[in-house]
Amino acid sequence: MNETTVKELAAATGGEIISGNENAVFSNIVIDSRQVDKDSLFVPIVGENNDAHKFLEAVYNSGCKVAISSKKDIFLKEDFSVVLVDDTTKALQSLGKYIRKKLNLPLVGVTGSVGKTTTREMVALALSDLKVFKTPNNFNSQVGVPITLSRIKDEEIGVIELGMSKFDEMEKIAKIVNCDCALVTNIGTAHIENLFTRENIRTEKFHIMDGMKENSVVFLNADNDLLNNPPKREGIIYKFFSAKGNKDCEYYASDIVFNNAMPEFNAHIEGKTLRVHLNVFGEHQISNALAALAVADHYNLSIESAAKHLEDFRGFSHRQELIIRGGLTVIDDTYNASPDSMKASISILEGFNAKRKIAILADMKELGEEEKNLHREIGDFINKNVKVDAVFTVGELAKEIISNINKSVLTKSFEDNETLENFIREYLKDGDVCLLKGSNSMKLFDVVEKIKNYEKFIR
Repeated sequence: MNETTVKELAAATGGEIISGNENAVFSNIVIDSRQVDKDSLFVPIVGENNDAHKFLEAVYNSGCKVAISSKKDIFLKEDFSVVLVDDTTKALQSLGKYIRKKLNLPLVGVTGSVGKTTTREMVALALSDLKVFKTPNNFNSQVGVPITLSRIKDEEIGVIELGMSKFDEMEKIAKIVNCDCALVTNIGTAHIENLFTRENIRTEKFHIMDGMKENSVVFLNADNDLLNNPPKREGIIYKFFSAKGNKDCEYYASDIVFNNAMPEFNAHIEGKTLRVHLNVFGEHQISNALAALAVADHYNLSIESAAKHLEDFRGFSHRQELIIRGGLTVIDDTYNASPDSMKASISILEGFNAKRKIAILADMKELGEEEKNLHREIGDFINKNVKVDAVFTVGELAKEIISNINKSVLTKSFEDNETLENFIREYLKDGDVCLLKGSNSMKLFDVVEKIKNYEKFIR
């Protein structure tokens, strides 16, 4: 972010300078009072349980000299430039729009119910013959997106993740980003508790097109039932990708094989064909890779080079992370879970050669009234698609997963992680492959850490 003056800040946010110097400058935006420095603009967010205005004196004492505020009765100093606004979150979004107008690089928007972050990383890698900016961490929200844009410096292209969990959120952030092209990974059931139906989720996700110029391109997953024939958006060009070999799509895969659950396939990209090797697990990664190659092709980059860059992707911590301990293989996918992502993770087991295949599954949250049925569907999916030796669950909802599992599969439910961990400490053996998957709040990652330190698997 280039230096921005307090005068510009006031104009961008419609605010009033109530202390300090209009010519004071800042070059980064911070919402965490512990992260400020002398170049920061501090934005105190007012949440349900916390009001960050109480940290204004603390950030001043840490060297920060610029802030916005939605309150008059606050800590003020002559050398502390404060802009008074009606709402600090809305002001931050207005500042994001101002920053976007000053940027002259194309921005690729990425959204979807599942796989946003993985696809963001793959797209960034596929584009890496250019100098690429990508959304840091999970800064993909109404607050995170403006901060994300402020961190762009001299890059040639940006890959921006846009997330939402409630009505109207996507519309707000899409009008900040003004994507030059966009892709939608899938429409699933994540956040259905707030949005009620998958059709509503699609409508909200499609707001990523808000602010896009006429004849801009959106890449859609044709293998998803709500994306293969979606309602058209006037002035937007739809292009489709398919991991299932749909030849009517501009981008599709064929001749798929798996090497220890890692896919290799032919990618057909607008009439060109090349062999792609991935170093991450699961058939669903083929869709992510096709989307990344489609974006690289859209910007006239070498798809051969893009495919080579994709081989460097190894995933993230707690997101299908492969852990080898002696003769035990652990797949740590404990970052979060929805029905679609859980099915995708369980499918990974099918591609492994192992003495025993074990799934440890915990509750999936935010699924609303259908939460029990959606958990039972996981059991049905296992019965029909994946041969496993054991399924262990943690939590009340996850019990539904094993309520109708095939009798040939060993099943057991646990009330908490501690009792689960005490059991598997003795149960797991050399030659096993074990998947752990559940919503972040279930903290299965703590169990993974325990497994990593089991003495019997440390060689």
